[in-house]
Amino acid sequence: MKLDMNPFQYEAANNLPPESIVEYYIDDFNYSRFIRSTRNVFLVGERGSGKTMTLLYNSWDLQHLQGEREDKSVDLSVIGIYVPCNRPLTYKPEYQLLPEFLGAVLAEHLLVLAIAYSFSDTLANVTTVFDEVDESVLFDEADYLFGSSLPRGVPFFESVRRFVQREVRNTQLETNRPSEQAFYENTFSFVSMLAPMFDLCARNIPALAQSHFSIMIDDAHSLSSYQLRALNSWISFRDHSRFSFKVAAAKSGTMPKATASGGEILEGHDYVTVDLEAPLHNKHTRYYELAERVVERRLRKVGIDVPPADFFPLNPTMAKQLEESRIEVRKEAVERFGTDSSKAVNDYVYKQSRAHYFRSRSPKANRPPYSGFETLVFLSTGVIRNLLEPCFWMFDRVMSGMEDQPRGSIKNIPSLVQSDVIQDRSQRWWTWLRDDISSDIEGCSTEDGRQAFQLLEALADLFRERLRGGGAEPTATSFTMSGRSSSTSEQVDHLIGILRRAQLIYIRNGPAKDRGRLEEYYVPNRMLWPVRGLDPHGQHARVSIRVDDLLEAAKTGRMPKGEAHGTVVDMRNQRGLFDE
Repeated sequence: MKLDMNPFQYEAANNLPPESIVEYYIDDFNYSRFIRSTRNVFLVGERGSGKTMTLLYNSWDLQHLQGEREDKSVDLSVIGIYVPCNRPLTYKPEYQLLPEFLGAVLAEHLLVLAIAYSFSDTLANVTTVFDEVDESVLFDEADYLFGSSLPRGVPFFESVRRFVQREVRNTQLETNRPSEQAFYENTFSFVSMLAPMFDLCARNIPALAQSHFSIMIDDAHSLSSYQLRALNSWISFRDHSRFSFKVAAAKSGTMPKATASGGEILEGHDYVTVDLEAPLHNKHTRYYELAERVVERRLRKVGIDVPPADFFPLNPTMAKQLEESRIEVRKEAVERFGTDSSKAVNDYVYKQSRAHYFRSRSPKANRPPYSGFETLVFLSTGVIRNLLEPCFWMFDRVMSGMEDQPRGSIKNIPSLVQSDVIQDRSQRWWTWLRDDISSDIEGCSTEDGRQAFQLLEALADLFRERLRGGGAEPTATSFTMSGRSSSTSEQVDHLIGILRRAQLIYIRNGPAKDRGRLEEYYVPNRMLWPVRGLDPHGQHARVSIRVDDLLEAAKTGRMPKGEAHGTVVDMRNQRGLFDE
């Protein structure tokens, strides 16, 4: 089967054709109201959470395509300029050979050129703006601003694009001279190139007089420290009537907020943060609704008009046994708390019914038949790409068995196929962690890889013991750290950092026991759990583990026994959390 025949292909967003992005994007769940505003916005989330898709969808090119599909007039009130940072121009390391001041100047120059290229490339496609515009005025003013003559014989913004390309070439030639202090003296900054260009457009192009330019910086964590400081300085500008920045960055990358002048930008004052991940996955949460809409839209694209819950059905035997466990646990709760304690009964059923199912299975039984759309949503651990990947392989397996049939003839993915694929993907994660993480993740030594594997092994054993033990919060599969000390914490944080970059652990924020304060907690990728017989649904509660115990587990593969493994209060006030 051709890969493009599979509706769940999970290619990176910037590799998808524009038509697919417009078709797949779920507009009302991804904070487009922030992206189209005039405020500075940071979009944060792990890889695959939808940052690039959100920026691309809100870029002018795709908004224009969307308008054409809906037969709407061209909207120039907000023009999104998409600027990818994982490109050779922003990766250039020549600035490292220079003294700090000159290095910062050159690094900003390269970033400014990247933005200027995207700006001119975007506006070159906005052909309607040149009605009744005297381009000679634009050329003359730009020649004066840039101190150089722009090439003639082409439209204005095409000329600017060529000028930028020439500047990139001249910069490269000059900095490659055989001298340790080679420096390109004709550098540009934000205030010498970009701000004047915004002003030029507003004053000389009537169609852009009221336009706001939304500069969308994707993969900002790829920028150098100098470029990040420059970007933060631009964000700190008080007047954003003509431009603003929408910055996408991975959580696993550190995004410093220092400016070039030594100050810092502050959330709420200089920018707002939008987190594209959601920790709650049950049917009453927006993340579940988003996942449902994503799958529905992709199925409809190939002619399958079936609700996701029906397309990915729960194994009937497992469904029956889960219901039997729920009934049994409810009886136990009523005996313990009485019929008048409805909240206590509901809490107990929520915490214990799934654990009862896993504990009551025969020790000789095969692993549980993991299946059902809700299970897939939990397995995604809040990242849409993690949701699409197993769906892709499930659809591929079914299609491989019916090559001559149209895709629309598939009515569902059998639960056994779901279970087989989930087990296979789970095992692949463990195999990769054991054998290849040290070669694939930068900064991970062979010893680091071994300890990372043993740490997750020990966590899996701990969570399995809790699941079988029947204590409080038996299906909790997240943890917090306690008892931090400088030397031990540094070693554990190093391993956690590796596992975060490998997308095997995610960091979230939630309420702590201590007076409602927020604390960081750690969520292992739930796709790890099926092959270990754990419940990927988990609970909205965390196990508190001492840092010393985590380090011991990483070194030995065994979690020390003791009283340190208590639980932190769950998020009981979330709407619908305990609904049956």
